Amino acid sequence: LTSGGALAILILLLFLMDWRPTLIVAVSIPVSVVVAFVCMYFSGITLNVMSLSGLALGVGMLVDNSIVTIENIYRLRNEENMPILHACILGVQQVGGSLFSSTLTTICVFLPIVFLQGMTRQLFQDIALTIAFSLLASLLVALTLVPAMGAKLLKKRSRSRHPILTLVQKCYCAILKG
Repeated sequence: LTSGGALAILILLLFLMDWRPTLIVAVSIPVSVVVAFVCMYFSGITLNVMSLSGLALGVGMLVDNSIVTIENIYRLRNEENMPILHACILGVQQVGGSLFSSTLTTICVFLPIVFLQGMTRQLFQDIALTIAFSLLASLLVALTLVPAMGAKLLKKRSRSRHPILTLVQKCYCAILKG
């Protein structure tokens, strides 16, 4: 669980080359996990192999919502030269619907397990509910905490670009143009 989150943070730092948005995502991961634990507690789900495997699977997916949100805010701030508060509000508005629909789509894949009967339900109910809780927690954090932290931490514009990604982007644009 921790090593997966640490690797996600390291990859994000490698691609963004800025510690501020990386810190925001790094904070959003444990907050989402704590919210998922609270939901698990009130649903009567205990910490067992199945619920923890659902949480481990959820950590890989829950970081996606925060990354999409912070990257859009970061783009609006640095490439569109928007004031930080406007970039945070507009950034969340632009990706909010997509985040909501993609999160619900993933939850819809796992949620029917709850309605099964017998031994299958007993085995897989904890994993399905834990994934649903962690994804809903990540959506909540991505739409609230991430822009709030972005408004404070992304006040300074960053001009650093990743040279490899810039080269890939130029080649991709050249291929698209024909």
